[in-house]
Amino acid sequence: MENILLSVITINYNDAKGLKKTMDSVVRQTWKGFEYLVIDGGSTDESPALIEAYQSDIAYSVSEKDNGIYNAMNKGIKAAKGKYLLFLNSGDYLVADTVFENVFSSFTSDADFICGNLYYEQAGKAVVKEHPEQMTFSYLVARTVYHPSTFIKRALFDQYGLYNENNKIVSDWEFFFKALGLNGASYKKLSQTITHFDMNGISSVHGEKVQEEKLRVFKNYLPYVFNNENDRYIFDKFRETNKRFRMLREIDERPFFRKFTTFQLSATIMLMKLFEKRK
Repeated sequence: MENILLSVITINYNDAKGLKKTMDSVVRQTWKGFEYLVIDGGSTDESPALIEAYQSDIAYSVSEKDNGIYNAMNKGIKAAKGKYLLFLNSGDYLVADTVFENVFSSFTSDADFICGNLYYEQAGKAVVKEHPEQMTFSYLVARTVYHPSTFIKRALFDQYGLYNENNKIVSDWEFFFKALGLNGASYKKLSQTITHFDMNGISSVHGEKVQEEKLRVFKNYLPYVFNNENDRYIFDKFRETNKRFRMLREIDERPFFRKFTTFQLSATIMLMKLFEKRK
């Protein structure tokens, strides 16, 4: 297959039940202009047999010991041929058989990141997480791009490098922070829901570890801001309780008020300069 628009990558380790759910949602897609890759970490359950049973629908698969989630994802990136990548890990699944058809049948975007909605269930309630209309630095500091519902241009991994395998949980967020937050990669929001997210994943149950790794990333990329033992306190307070930051984050998510606030700030700066000249 040439000129592949999309590569779907599933990583798995000893989760045959979740893997079947994921693979079923992929192979049922009505739009077929994609390749499917399954990266298994040498599972000892029924996963290898299940992968073998789906071989006619899989372009590439491997079952061997790896060094963790991001090592497995990097294997998938290296083998993928599509212009865009979607990481649909074991247990996650596409919400409808027409997801890819709705996104790609009349596809015209060339954005680096194309981000749809993420669906999950928490405490018996359905939750749909949407991305902002425009991606901002403050959004990336406090939140994240929803990896299982985001189509990532494959060439970005050549430009910015593969996922950082030194992290256990936040390397997908680190990649978004580096490409979008620090380098201004292009971004498009989709209105449709793409993926049902499995809340049993590692990032869902290790919140404290997530924040520790995020802080380490900040220290790496912003050493003049995060550079002493009080950084964790500063980071938590800035992210969670700073009133001004919280207000700016809310404004960032509303295009009209973002423009209005920008106008007000510009006018305030002009008045400040005039006042300082008269002093």
